[in-house]
Amino acid sequence: MLKMTAISSVAIALLISTSDSSNWSQPFSEPDPSWGSDYVAPETQYGPGHRGVDLALEIGSKIKAPVAGRITFADLVVDRASVTIQAESGYLATFEPACTSLKLGDWVTVGSEFAWHCSPKIEYRYHCKSCVHFSVRSQFGYLSPDYFLTQMLPSQLVD
Repeated sequence: MLKMTAISSVAIALLISTSDSSNWSQPFSEPDPSWGSDYVAPETQYGPGHRGVDLALEIGSKIKAPVAGRITFADLVVDRASVTIQAESGYLATFEPACTSLKLGDWVTVGSEFAWHCSPKIEYRYHCKSCVHFSVRSQFGYLSPDYFLTQMLPSQLVD
C-alpha cells in the first residue's frame, strides 16, 4: 500500500507539472467559503469515492471560471444541471448543480462569472446543505481540485 501511495504521488506530480497549475484560481467569490466534502480518490476506476470538492453556496450564487477554456458541456445530468470548462491543457473542470447562459464552444477567462448555483430537480440529494460540487478530470481520471487551487505538493515518504 505504501508503495502504491508513493507511485500515485509521483504520477500526480508529473501530471500537474506538465500543466501550468498557477493559472487556476478560486471559483467562488465568498471571502470565507464553507467547504463541505473533500476529495476522496477511489481505489479503483469505478470504486466508491468523492471525485471532487463541495462548497456550500446559496441558490443563485455566481461561479467563476477557475481556469481559462471553452464550455464543452452545459446540460442536465440525471437530476441536476452541470457545466464543464475544458482548459487548453485538456483538463476538465465541472460544476454541479450549475447553470449557464453560455453556449458550447464559448470561451471563458480565469475569474469570469460563467455560471450560477441553480436548483436541481427535487430528486437530487446534496452531499452537504445547498452546495456546489467541483471536480477536475484529466485523460487519466479524476484529480483533486486542491492540487490546482492551492498549489499543493505531492506527499513525500520520510524515514
